[in-house]
Amino acid sequence: MWTEIQIETTEDGADLLAASLAELTGGVEIRDAQTLISVMAGRAVVVALCPPDQAEEVLAAADEVLGFARAAGTKVDPVAIRTRSAQEEEWRDIWKQFFRSTRIGQRFVVRPSWDQGSTLHGDHIIDLDPGRAFGTGAHPSTRLVIALAEGLADAGQNPIRVLDLGCGSGILAIAAARLWPTAEILAVDNDSEATACTDENLERNHVTTVVTETGILSESMGTFDLVLANIQADVLCPLAADFWRSTRAGGHVLLSGILVEQADIVRDAFLAAGFAFDERRDDGEWAGLRCSRPSNTGVRA
Repeated sequence: MWTEIQIETTEDGADLLAASLAELTGGVEIRDAQTLISVMAGRAVVVALCPPDQAEEVLAAADEVLGFARAAGTKVDPVAIRTRSAQEEEWRDIWKQFFRSTRIGQRFVVRPSWDQGSTLHGDHIIDLDPGRAFGTGAHPSTRLVIALAEGLADAGQNPIRVLDLGCGSGILAIAAARLWPTAEILAVDNDSEATACTDENLERNHVTTVVTETGILSESMGTFDLVLANIQADVLCPLAADFWRSTRAGGHVLLSGILVEQADIVRDAFLAAGFAFDERRDDGEWAGLRCSRPSNTGVRA
C-alpha cells in the first residue's frame, strides 16, 4: 500500500517541488498541459508515491519549498493538495488508459505490452511499460533527445562509446543501441531503482551492448563520443565542466529536460565550459540542445 500525494500549483512551483520531493521519494511524476494525463495550461501537478508513514514528511517538505518560493517572489498559488491510498497495481492500470504505441522521431516506435500498434519496415522498436523510473517516450524532452540522436546518425556519426546519464527507464540507452549496434553504452543513474528498471528493459528488448551503473558522473567512467542527458536545467548547468571532461574531442552531448526559457542559460553554461553550440530543437514548452567538444581543444580543468 502506498500514499499518493498530488500537489497542484503553477508550472514554476511544480519544477521546484519536483526537485525537492524526488530526493525524498526516489522520483516523482509531473503532469502538465503537454503530458498524457494533462492539466490546465499554466498549471502542473506533482505526483509522489511514498509509504504511508512518510507522507507527513513529504507534505512538510512541500510546504517548506512552497514557502521559500513565495518569499522569493515565485508565483505558486493557488495550491491544491490531495492524498489517497493507492496500490502500485492501480497506478499501472491507470497508465493503460493513456499510454499507447507511440511513434517518435523518424523511425522509433515505443510500445507497451498491451498495445503492439503498427510498425513499418526499418522501424526501431522499443518495448517499454511505464514504471516508476522516468522515460516512456511520451514526454517531449525524451522525444527531443531521440530526434537529436537520429540527426547525428543520419549525418554519419558513429560513436564508439555512449553515455546515458540519468538513464531512468533506459529508453535513451536502448535508442542508442538501436542506432549504433556496435557502440559500447553505459547507462548511469543515481537511483538504484532506475538502474534496476533499465536492466529489466534492456533484457526485454534483447539489448546486450549496454552496461548499467548506479552513481554520478565521474572521471573514472572515462570519456565518451556521445553523452545523452535528459535532466533538469538546474542539474545540467553545474555539471557542464564534468560533461567537458567526459566528452572526447570531436564528441557530442545531447541535452534536454530543459524548459524553453532555460535553454539560453544551459547553452551559455556549456559554452563557458568550452563546448560549441550546434543545434536547438523545441517541442512545446521543452527544448533540446546539441553541443560538441571541438576536436582541436586540449584538456580543461
